[in-house]
Amino acid sequence: MSALALQEFGFSVAGLLAGAVNYAYYILFGAIIASIVFSWLFPGYPSNSFMQAVYDAVRAVTNPILMPIRSRLPMLRLGGIGLDLSPIVAIIALSIARRLLLVIIDQFIRPVTG
Repeated sequence: MSALALQEFGFSVAGLLAGAVNYAYYILFGAIIASIVFSWLFPGYPSNSFMQAVYDAVRAVTNPILMPIRSRLPMLRLGGIGLDLSPIVAIIALSIARRLLLVIIDQFIRPVTG
């Protein structure tokens, strides 16, 4: 579908792209938060079949993001407790990427497409 056809129906290409970037950010942000909560609630694998499905889905989304960070960033040892900092780094990186993409859309795509 061309940009002119979208504009006839009241849509803006830049607005749709910005919306997609925001939705992707919030979905990934929520998945990372859910991964943190699951790691606290279920240190092992959950015994409930529904929770296993949710756990596997959240891990399938977050592992490609968190595993490269975990391989480069060691776990912070506080006595007998290990603190995984990879979700914090991932959320900060996602926030920076979202902001950069929104600036690119606003500065370069919006003037071209209207």
